[in-house]
Amino acid sequence: MSAIIFIVLLMFNIAIQAFLPKFLKESEAFGVYIPDTHLKDPRLMKMKNRYTQLVLLCGVVVLVLFIGGVLIVRPQEQQIVFWGLAAQIGALVLPMGLYAKNHIALANWKKDEKWTAGQVERKVVDLQFREQLKLLPNMYFILPMLLTFGLSVYGLTQYDLLPDQLPTHWGPNGEADAFTEKSWLSVSSLPFLTLVLQGMLLFFNGAMKQSGAKIQVRNKKRSREQQLAFRKYTSWLLFVVTITVTLLMGYLQLTIIFPETMSTSVTLASTISFLVIILGSVLFYAIKVGQSGTRITVSHPDESLEGVIDQDDDRYWKFGMFYVNKNDPSIMVEKRFGIGWTINFGHKTSWISLLLLIGSIVFVLTLQ
Repeated sequence: MSAIIFIVLLMFNIAIQAFLPKFLKESEAFGVYIPDTHLKDPRLMKMKNRYTQLVLLCGVVVLVLFIGGVLIVRPQEQQIVFWGLAAQIGALVLPMGLYAKNHIALANWKKDEKWTAGQVERKVVDLQFREQLKLLPNMYFILPMLLTFGLSVYGLTQYDLLPDQLPTHWGPNGEADAFTEKSWLSVSSLPFLTLVLQGMLLFFNGAMKQSGAKIQVRNKKRSREQQLAFRKYTSWLLFVVTITVTLLMGYLQLTIIFPETMSTSVTLASTISFLVIILGSVLFYAIKVGQSGTRITVSHPDESLEGVIDQDDDRYWKFGMFYVNKNDPSIMVEKRFGIGWTINFGHKTSWISLLLLIGSIVFVLTLQ
């Protein structure tokens, strides 16, 4: 069963990585801003297609090696997990290498050929944008947190009845495969980790509202509607993840409090359902919405503005992936290469949030 799970994850990973350029804005490729005058540059089209072909080819090789290794060697369960993780990393390393190569080449073309020379850069500011956002209220994310907190308190009230060894990890087959000594901290570690994840998703939902919209100067109406839809769908995706995580973690916490109710088949079914819902939601989000909502059809004609382009903010994107702008009040910004959001490393709140997240995860791991 673990081999099948890793094969599904690997196929999903390869498909998303290979077709990533199809889900992004035309005005951004491999982390580089592309002005309107070069959107149809045949070299750029060739570069994107070549990237997709190479990632697919190498991904299939990794997939075949993994499946062949499992069928021929028939390794133990733990070896399959190790091989599966190695295959996932291998399927990620190649796209990262290709991204780096293409990013450098594209940035050099743009610089050497002066793609933005002689054109006026403008930035559109829409003061009504935030008022028209349709994000889910924060209460949708706070209620699951209250449920998790209640489960945590209930677990502590049952402390004396709990077994001396508590499960801390469950394998792909649904069986607990790691345990720790009972203590007040170990009883609380799973709810605490869940609260951290829920808090992070709540933070993302709130930060999205504060993030400035990047509206294209030649397509104001179209890009504005797509941006509004993109944030609405992102908010719903965060909510789906929050509910799914809450249900899975809540079930595992209940099996700790009531070990006699533990069922391998139910745990396995819960884990598979969790993966299906998460992967299905992300796939729907990528295909239906795309980065910045560019896959959502909106019928507004382009505006004719000769010699005018969007503001080139490449200088704020380090290696096209890390956004660092001290003058931007946004804590989160849309990714340039990838689907979703990243943080503004020039904002101190981003660093505080990142440190809190890493510190919380390290704290939980030290309890196990």
